[in-house]
Amino acid sequence: MIDLARETAEICIDMFGEPITFAGQPACGIVATELVELGGYDAVVESRLTVSVLVEEVPAIEKGQPVIARGNVHKVDQLMAGNDNPDLMVKVVLR
Repeated sequence: MIDLARETAEICIDMFGEPITFAGQPACGIVATELVELGGYDAVVESRLTVSVLVEEVPAIEKGQPVIARGNVHKVDQLMAGNDNPDLMVKVVLR
């Protein structure tokens, strides 16, 4: 049986993904600059770099992990809440 969600996620990564390094491991992710709401006591909205990755392609995601995207080193700040299947693809906010 075809897993339509997985197939769609893989096609999106193939079409729009860029080479990245996630916690020292080469991977491919969809890199974008987005307005994101950052949690905390006083929630704020900022323009931040995000990267969407296939969960099975990267190590377990933890805050502070280094991510190299577009030639710059960033760190994982938080996972972004979304409608995607978190067991398949996740979007990470970088700092």
